[in-house]
Amino acid sequence: MTGTGRGRSRLAVRVGGATFLVEVDDLPGDGVEVRVDGQAVRVDARLPASGPGSLLLDGVSYLVEGGNGLGETDVVVDGEVLRVQVEDVAARRPGLAAAPANTGRRLIAPMPGKVVAVLVEVGQPVERGAGLVVLEAMKMENEFRATGPGVVKEILVAPGQAVNAGALLVVIG
Repeated sequence: MTGTGRGRSRLAVRVGGATFLVEVDDLPGDGVEVRVDGQAVRVDARLPASGPGSLLLDGVSYLVEGGNGLGETDVVVDGEVLRVQVEDVAARRPGLAAAPANTGRRLIAPMPGKVVAVLVEVGQPVERGAGLVVLEAMKMENEFRATGPGVVKEILVAPGQAVNAGALLVVIG
């Protein structure tokens, strides 16, 4: 995917029962920057009009097929079929809440790795910048922090657990 000069897209993306606010900014040259509920991920994609394509997320490659923009569709990622619904937030009628306003912020693993530490507990209040989870990937430890204040609602991982890219780690409400 190349920078097209289109600027920023704000999308509500529903996968399973979870809804995420996805913001996509074109970057100069190749690639886009994607933020999922405020968490930035560097993305490069080669998605032809038909047939399989490739998606590179922080250096990890995925084979993808399907999906055709807005609406509800099936997307196949590395052989797993996901039912995905995509809605343009800007096109919503006035008065509808933005995607995760009532569902909380979600910390999503941007890469596969191993959980080294969980730094919070359910019910714990956190401030912006508070450490939540330490994930080891490619022999490096990455500490992921809260993007805003809230209370930890769910912790879905434990130290020593292996996680895939896109795995839900922590929910803050």
